[in-house]
Amino acid sequence: MTFNNMSISELVYWNKWWQTNKFPSDDVNICDWLQSAFKWKPRLSETIEDEEVIYILRGPRRVGKTTLLKLQIKKLLEEEGVSPSNIFFFPCDAVETPKQLMTVIDTYLNQQRRGDQWAFLFIDEISMLKEWQKAAKLLIDAGRFRDCTVILTGSHSIDLRKGSESLAGRRGKVDKLKYASPDRILLSAKFSEYVETLEPKLSNEIKDLWLLSLKNRKDVFLALAHGEIPSELKRLALFTKELELLLDQYLLTGGIAQATHQYISKRKIAEDTYATFVSQMIRDVCRWGYDENYARQVLRRIFEVLSSHVSWNDLRNGTDIRDSKTAESYVNILKDSFVVTYFYQLSVEKSSPDYVGNKKIYFQDPFIFHACRSWVYGKKAFDLSQKFMSSQENKSKLIECVVSNHLSRFMFNLNPSSLFDPSNYVYYWKSKKREMDFTIDLDGKYLPIEVKYSDNIQKNDAQGIYDFMKTSCSHDFGIITSKNRLEIRKKYAIVPLSILLLLP
Repeated sequence: MTFNNMSISELVYWNKWWQTNKFPSDDVNICDWLQSAFKWKPRLSETIEDEEVIYILRGPRRVGKTTLLKLQIKKLLEEEGVSPSNIFFFPCDAVETPKQLMTVIDTYLNQQRRGDQWAFLFIDEISMLKEWQKAAKLLIDAGRFRDCTVILTGSHSIDLRKGSESLAGRRGKVDKLKYASPDRILLSAKFSEYVETLEPKLSNEIKDLWLLSLKNRKDVFLALAHGEIPSELKRLALFTKELELLLDQYLLTGGIAQATHQYISKRKIAEDTYATFVSQMIRDVCRWGYDENYARQVLRRIFEVLSSHVSWNDLRNGTDIRDSKTAESYVNILKDSFVVTYFYQLSVEKSSPDYVGNKKIYFQDPFIFHACRSWVYGKKAFDLSQKFMSSQENKSKLIECVVSNHLSRFMFNLNPSSLFDPSNYVYYWKSKKREMDFTIDLDGKYLPIEVKYSDNIQKNDAQGIYDFMKTSCSHDFGIITSKNRLEIRKKYAIVPLSILLLLP
């Protein structure tokens, strides 16, 4: 449904609570959520404050941004008693230009909002409109968002980031926010949220151990960096069998709610679920002027070099891409679409990324990994994912992707910004002889982390950590992940992977 000049009666199509004074019982997003075997409530929703602020919420396709908005609206109506007239929802695929969007918002503010009460505006997928920030600027400068909490969502990082930058100083009373920044990033459910949503018993354990606190999770990492196993991890070690089963499932479904629901309900993920994600990803890539065929070739190369370090020039090998700059640009458009991310090698001498050297490229989520792989190789996604997971070598590569994503989230939460970019806090490292999977910046020292998925941890597995500790920037201890083993050795802690993933 698309209108050029919408009346209030037409806007009721998306705001039925204006007529009924209650949230519609037939809302598709909430019905799907209520019927889902995976009723995920992102922790991020608890950070939205009722202040005169313009929030920008970004995240990948199919992650649940619209559902989060609808849950917020339902809560405002049913729990907080907000007047229905003062809640406005609008999807931007119903208009074609920023001017039309501005007219729609003006229509609501002039004809429906009660001027003496606080209002909440939810504008979904605003990044579909090029130069949407022009409309936002004009409305802000005209004082139209006074006494309003506004949430704008989108699926493309670069567009929303540029919009955020162009609105600098115009985002409202940001200084009143408890959570500092008005920028929010909704990624798929990380493993800890996955566990909390599916297993009440384990959820209660995590809460009882105070691991929902970012400070406490950081303290656990710091304890490991000093050669201590905190009591919280000893307690969680009692549940490694349950956690291991959930991790195997997570490696198939990722943190995508629809995929998780289908797998739990039917032990299979529908091909349409993968295809829908891919089609939306392609649409975003092409919208920014990139070629679908080149994007497929670059993704194929990323699969081929997964968990290895690679230069932009090497990445174009075997593709039709003629120069390294073009290869880099395709990786960046996939990064801005939250499909992949990449890490630089740590330059110990400079304590900064080595921007010129090779990079390691990883996928942001297991479901996204399997969906893209199906598209690249032209085979049924679910069957392909199961075959991939049957190989321990393949599984280890996907596990490395998950660890990279979770460490990125952890460092982003410790160092929030308007851009989800972990490159200044998460690195890989290599010497002339050896390589180490990850190192993260914790209080000015770098914590070395080696990813293994076995309980047969040998001294040789720690050689990269030992080499890194010879540098002046390393913490006293490192971490090696295992399947179930939890212990301290001479210079490193061995921690079950499923437990470590509960901390970021």
